[in-house]
Amino acid sequence: MSTIINDPNPKFSPGPTPQPNRTPLLLGIIAVLLIGLIGLGIAYVSRGTENAELSADYTEMEQFKLASEKQYYESIAELEEMRGSNEELNALIDQQKEELRTQKDKIEGLTRDSRNLGAARSELANMKTQVQSYVIEIEDLRLANAALAENNQRLTSERDVLTTDLTDSRQQNESLSSERAVLVTERERLTSNNQELSRKVGIASVLKANNINVVGQKERNNGKWVNRNTARNVERINVCFNSLDNAVAQAGEEAFQVRLINPTGETIQIDADGSGVFTSTESGDRIPYTTQVMFDFDGSANSHCANWAVGNQEFQKGTYVAELYNKGFFVGTGTVVLK
Repeated sequence: MSTIINDPNPKFSPGPTPQPNRTPLLLGIIAVLLIGLIGLGIAYVSRGTENAELSADYTEMEQFKLASEKQYYESIAELEEMRGSNEELNALIDQQKEELRTQKDKIEGLTRDSRNLGAARSELANMKTQVQSYVIEIEDLRLANAALAENNQRLTSERDVLTTDLTDSRQQNESLSSERAVLVTERERLTSNNQELSRKVGIASVLKANNINVVGQKERNNGKWVNRNTARNVERINVCFNSLDNAVAQAGEEAFQVRLINPTGETIQIDADGSGVFTSTESGDRIPYTTQVMFDFDGSANSHCANWAVGNQEFQKGTYVAELYNKGFFVGTGTVVLK
């Protein structure tokens, strides 16, 4: 007969613990790693593309720089080939070369940044257009100079023909005594015409002056004028001079303009008393004058005087300068110092 023992604290042996399923976790980790690798691959490809683009931009910019330098120096060489002996033409070429250099500097400034490549290309195109306009301008000037030279040659030939004709006329005048009177009259007419043209275009007809004497004067009670050099005692300035003979100038009315300059450098001028303005033949400037001496010129030397008074005013102390002009040319000067 079996005995059954009841244990108040019975012990049970545990069964095997179930293992967790790790497959989803591994798949997630693998997915993250794949995504990261894909991202790195994309980034690498993107950076590689960007580097390739930068490399292409750099290469393109370098090629552009070379093309720009080549075009610039070819343009300079083209301008230099057009240089000649004409000073005006050479001066224009020098100016154009300086403008091209400025344009070149502008293009070089743009090529420091690849983003400005489009603007640099536009400036280079402008340079090419600019050179074309320069060449046209130079060629036009060259043609104009050639036409002028041809015209001068024609005028020279005509002058030589006229000179030859005149020589022939003189020879005929000497050999044909029966026609002497007619030939002499014609020769005198031609000579007179030539002298008239020479007087208009040259300075041969300008009347020269010398012995220019400038003094201060005061009138005595008896009406006689005496020289004074003290400003408070001077009532007028007297300018006397000689005009020289001139075989070229045409006989007739002549004039000397007298310009008095006071100690402050101003021209003494009162229009109501005969002052005026003339044009300098040498410079084209408008020059004021104080008074003028009019006289009939017959070809011989003569003496002249001009006086200038200031009324009730006193002359200033200092140096007064008298300048003489004839036909717009300066012909002499004199001074006086009033104490």
